[in-house]
Amino acid sequence: MDPAPRFKQARDRGCAFLLRHQGIRGEFPRGRPALDDYYKALTAFQVCGHNDAANRLCQWIRTRGMTPEGDFGPRKEGASGYSCAYFNAWVILGAQRLGQLDLATRGIHFLLGFQDEETGGFYSDPTERGAETRQDLMVVSLCGLACLSMGKTEEAFRAADWLKNLMEAQPDFPRKLHTVFSRHSGLHTVFDPGEASRHVVVADSRTDQAFFNPGIAAAFLCRLFQVSRERKWLDLAIEYMRFAEGASDELFRLIRAGKVGWAASLLFRITGEEKYRAMALRIGDNLIRLQSRQGYWSGVGQQAPNFDSTAERVVWMDEIAQIGGR
Repeated sequence: MDPAPRFKQARDRGCAFLLRHQGIRGEFPRGRPALDDYYKALTAFQVCGHNDAANRLCQWIRTRGMTPEGDFGPRKEGASGYSCAYFNAWVILGAQRLGQLDLATRGIHFLLGFQDEETGGFYSDPTERGAETRQDLMVVSLCGLACLSMGKTEEAFRAADWLKNLMEAQPDFPRKLHTVFSRHSGLHTVFDPGEASRHVVVADSRTDQAFFNPGIAAAFLCRLFQVSRERKWLDLAIEYMRFAEGASDELFRLIRAGKVGWAASLLFRITGEEKYRAMALRIGDNLIRLQSRQGYWSGVGQQAPNFDSTAERVVWMDEIAQIGGR
C-alpha cells in the first residue's frame, strides 16, 4: 500500500492551518510577524504548492523583515540565542527554492559571517567569534546545507569536515552523541547538568532527548553526497544515523524525531535499504498521531498550536511522502 497519501494529507492539513494565519500583506503570523514563527513557513508553503503565499511572505521579508546586511527579523528571544544562524539558514533555503535569489544571496552573505575559518563550523552566538565560542551540530549542519543550496560548495565541504572531526572525537559513540565543539576546548564533554540537553544525546534514554541532531547531520551529508558523489559523505551520514538505529523506542514517540525521518527517507532513496524506509515510515506515522484535529502540531511538551513546529512537520511530511509505494 502506498504510504504517500496519508503523509500528503497530514502535510496539507498542517499547511492549511498556517495559511489561515497569514496576513494580507504576506506577513506571518498576521498582526505580530516574527522570525521565530515564519522562518520555516517559506518551505512549508512551497512544498504544498502555495507559492503565492510563500512569495507574498518573501515580499514582506524584503520590505519589512530584512536588514541591509542580510539578517532576518524581527527576532523574539527564541531566535536570538545559540541557534541564531539556524533561523537564517531556514529562510535562505526557502527563498532559494522559490527563486527569490535576492533574499537568498543577501542572506547567505550574512550567514557566512558565522563560519569559523579554522574549523569550518558555524558559531552558535549572534556576535561572539572567539576560541571559546561554541559551535553546535544542529547549527553547523543546516548552515552547511544552506551553503550547498546557494552554490557555496567550498564552505559546505568545510562544514562537512567539521562534522567528520566531531564524529572522530566522540568518546562513547553510538551510546552517546556529543554535539558541541569550540576551537579552544574541542569536543565539549564536560558541562553543567542544566546544559545536558544541548551538549549530549543519550541513545537509550527513556526521556525526551535532542534526537534531531543525528538526523540533521545525516540529511546534510546525504545532500552533499548527491552533489559531490563522494562516498565518504554518504558513509558519514550512515554513521550518524547508526546512533538513531540504536536508540530506544522513545525516539519514535517524540515530535523531535522529524529530522531523523527526513534523513531516513533520504538514505532510503539513495541506498534502497529497507531499514531506512521502515524508520522513516514509523516516525512519519507517529508525527501524524501527534497532529491535532485542527491541523497544527504543538511544541515539545505543549498542547497549544505552534507555528514553528507545524511548519517543520509539514516539510517532513513532504519528505517522507517522497518514499512512495513499494
